Amino acid sequence: MQPIRLVLRLGEQPSFRKFGAEFYREPLPGCKHLKQFTDEYWECHIRQFTYLHWHDVGTCKMGPANDSGAVVDPKLRVYRVQRLRVADASIMPVITSGHTMAACIVIGERASDLIKAAHNL
Repeated sequence: MQPIRLVLRLGEQPSFRKFGAEFYREPLPGCKHLKQFTDEYWECHIRQFTYLHWHDVGTCKMGPANDSGAVVDPKLRVYRVQRLRVADASIMPVITSGHTMAACIVIGERASDLIKAAHNL
């Protein structure tokens, strides 16, 4: 938990304070049972509140036709819409553990191959 404590100390320095920067001190609902700012609290906090900001996925999730939440099939074709494919991070049903850029490149390359094959190119 040392990096968290370092960030908290940095946030209390005059250069940050002059901008009115404050750490959000409201405990997460899932961690209220723990004493705030202890190692146990931070572990709970990290487990409750980690995700990759600004890399949301899954809004047009790929999945089988019998999945009511699926929007595209494995060939990236939108269900019940003719001649439309989706080829971006939105098709990923679950976010990758790393940056989404590499996965998006793979999706784009695969889309290119699927489109070329569909048109015998």
